[in-house]
Amino acid sequence: MQIAIMGAGAVGCYYAALLARAGHAVTLIGRTNHIEAIHRQGLILETASRRETFEVSASVDVSALKDAELVLFCVKATDTEAAGAAMAPMLSDNAIILSLQNGVDNAERLAALLGRAVMPVGVYRGGHGRTGARAPLRSR
Repeated sequence: MQIAIMGAGAVGCYYAALLARAGHAVTLIGRTNHIEAIHRQGLILETASRRETFEVSASVDVSALKDAELVLFCVKATDTEAAGAAMAPMLSDNAIILSLQNGVDNAERLAALLGRAVMPVGVYRGGHGRTGARAPLRSR
């Protein structure tokens, strides 16, 4: 399954790592500093018991999600409208969209903007996002 993750922060990177570990093709769309770190080092997931690095596609260009069958929408609530508007013309007709965001009305707001169903998802596991020399993501 082709999966795109809109928002390469802590939550987006955490789920990207888990999905990549499961063998899915994952594309992260995010801000320049996160994407550059992923290009340099891969996507690094650190847990209490191990450190893993995953090769994933990563882009600052929202057009990278055009072939996605599943889109995990993981942007900050304040960026919902801007990110949703940017990705709207790139979505395939059959793409399933999940909102993994803090807040109670983000999926509803995104659905109204896109004119299609968006499923809200409760995120149980958060991460601590990092960029820079060592790792774009560290999760405990």
